[in-house]
Amino acid sequence: MVPLNLIGDGLLPADIDGSRLPTGTAPAPLVGTQDDDIPYGATVDALNIWDLLIVWMQTPIASITFRGSFETAQFDSNFPCGVVPGSQPPDARDCLPEPGITDGSRFLDILSYRQRPTWRLAYRKFGNAGGYESMVTNQSVEALPGIGGVRWYEIRRVNGDYSIYQQGTFAPDDGVHRWMGSIAQDHAGNLGLGYSVVNGIDVFPGIRYTGRLKGDTLGEMTLGEGTIKNGTGVQVTVSSRWGDYTSMNVDPVDDCTFWYVNEYYELSGQVGVNTVPFQTRIGSFHLPTCQ
Repeated sequence: MVPLNLIGDGLLPADIDGSRLPTGTAPAPLVGTQDDDIPYGATVDALNIWDLLIVWMQTPIASITFRGSFETAQFDSNFPCGVVPGSQPPDARDCLPEPGITDGSRFLDILSYRQRPTWRLAYRKFGNAGGYESMVTNQSVEALPGIGGVRWYEIRRVNGDYSIYQQGTFAPDDGVHRWMGSIAQDHAGNLGLGYSVVNGIDVFPGIRYTGRLKGDTLGEMTLGEGTIKNGTGVQVTVSSRWGDYTSMNVDPVDDCTFWYVNEYYELSGQVGVNTVPFQTRIGSFHLPTCQ
């Protein structure tokens, strides 16, 4: 029986990177998040973890076991959406402003209020006997008052036991919203995090990334910020939706190069009948120390 205070909306299954596989009997982790700032009833901010075990045979056997609610550092996914004057009508998806857009109903969806981690839950096994399993994921949050940021986590499983190894929120205090991220790690244990950016003044919806090296201070993205693509246009419809979702993946050839896919807006799409000028861009980067 799962305790009634485990509240969330959406689970991610572990998605394997690298050549080292879990042992044949290891269950697959499923991870969700819960936020005590959302009126669903959660009493603490936490990661909730389940084990899914399937034994493949002529008649397969499957079970799911709750492994625990792991309390996190405080976060707030209850972003103030749908409260901007001019929204007609206000909507819970009208969240992030765009340059030149004054009608709040045309703001972009931050995808945070469902208190769910966003793709992927990237799994990697390090070492053999005596090693550990590591999973990284992220979610969109209100990192500063009225500013979106990316909360990220590294979860470890050692001898079947889970713990939160590190966590952090990437949100430089520059008035730029960062949201809808995706995170992964290379075979050296470095992390790469990609995400969308926008503000209501001069940052059009675009794509950026950051990262950290394995030995860096826990909980910090230490390598600054890079740009994959600057946006030049805005969405002018009232659909508000943005993405659903993005993906950070590691190249299986060298197990070092990060590939990130996301959307951005261009100015040409605002001309004529195309009022949703989104484009897709795939970018790659390689962090130091990974050979």
